[in-house]
This record gives sequence, structure tokens and C-alpha cells, in this order.
Amino acid sequence: MPRLALLLALALVACDTGADPLVFSGVEVEARGDAQLAVEGGALVASGLDGTRSGGFRVAGTPDRVDVALDPVAIPDGGRFGIEVEGTGDEPLAAIYNEGTGGGRFEVRASFADVLGVETVTVRYRRAGRVVFVIEALDLAPVAGRRRGRASAGSSDDDPESAHVIRENGRYIVVSDKEGSADGGRRGCSGFLLRLPAPFDVDLPDGLCTDWIEVEPNGGAAIPVGRVAVTARGVGSFRVTGLSAD
Repeated sequence: MPRLALLLALALVACDTGADPLVFSGVEVEARGDAQLAVEGGALVASGLDGTRSGGFRVAGTPDRVDVALDPVAIPDGGRFGIEVEGTGDEPLAAIYNEGTGGGRFEVRASFADVLGVETVTVRYRRAGRVVFVIEALDLAPVAGRRRGRASAGSSDDDPESAHVIRENGRYIVVSDKEGSADGGRRGCSGFLLRLPAPFDVDLPDGLCTDWIEVEPNGGAAIPVGRVAVTARGVGSFRVTGLSAD
């Protein structure tokens, strides 16, 4: 075997470099943006996301549900982590993401493309599967030049550990989630200890303990069937420990 061919063969045997497509937990994924994918220690690792670099991975096909379990994702000031539904031109149709705002805190933000005509969303906060608080109509403020609306569903300093997309009755519900053991310093909350946005914060001035933040659009046009992507910016890398798509 020629020397160059031998070296290439050895490199391929040594590690899974994440060349597209890559299969993890029986789900085919491809790299998105600046991310480099690899399977290491039983986890799917997306790296190369330092500074202003952004990207992640896209799930093959258009499943009705995607569930992603993660090692806790530390989000720096200006960084972002979330899950999106993409249109055919890669434009985001629906998304929920955690955006770092400094001091170790992040805002939970949802967005839906302006072309869908979604002006408000219902936000359900769950703990151990039970709804503990609901905002029936949270306004989405337009973002100039991006044809998207976004609103904060609250702020927290707890790292997200899972994300979900659920398609029901032609609508996409996007979810940010956290699991873990109780921390007595945070009133025994094992999920997000969330500060709600005004004016809803007057109902729970000490914060809301929730492990599941679910955002569903109200009214507007039906959201086209899209592809699901997990994306981040400025986090360096993140590790996916479980992935399913149905």
C-alpha cells in the first residue's frame, strides 16, 4: 500500500472524526455551521464553537419529535444554546434558546419567523411532569431585519441539560429542560430556579422552580414541516449523551 494511502487508512481507524453523515444513538446527524462532530466516550461532541463561532448539528429527515440529553452546557456572556426548526432554506422557523447575559445568568428566549404571523405564545412551566405555572399570552417583539420575534420566558443561572422539539396538530412546541439533584442552597430546586419576566414576576417574586419550559405559538399560520437542529454559539463545545428522533 502506498505510504499516503496507509496513513489515511490509519487515521480513519484511529478515531471517528465526525465526517458527514454521522450516526449517534441510531440517529443520523450532520454538522452545521462551524461545528466539528465526533463520538467520544459514548457521547456526541460538537466542538469548534469558541468566541463568535456558532453551529451544532442537524437531525436527518423531519421527525415529529426530537429529544436531546446533554452534559450541562455552560453559557458565557453573549453565548447561546438551543434547538431550532429550520425551513428549506435553513431559516429558523421556531426556536428556543438560552442566551448568556452576564454574571452566569441567561435568558430563555423563544422565536418564531415573522412570516408565520405568531404574535403571542403560551409558555408552560412544568416540574416532574406537572404544570406549575402558565403564561397564556406572552408577546413576541419583532427584531429589526431578522423577520423574527422573540421574548424572554425568564432568566436563570442553571445550565440546561436537555432540549426538545414536539410537533402536535401541525404546531411545533419547543422546550428547554434541566435535570439534576436538589441543591439546598436553591430552596431544594432540582431544575431551573427561574425569575419570570415582568409583569408575571409579581406572582412569584422569589422565583419559580421548574425543570421544563415549553413554548407553543398562538394563532398564526401552520408551521411548515421542517428539519431540527441543535445549535450553540461561543460555548467552546457541548456533549450530547442521548438523542432520539421519532
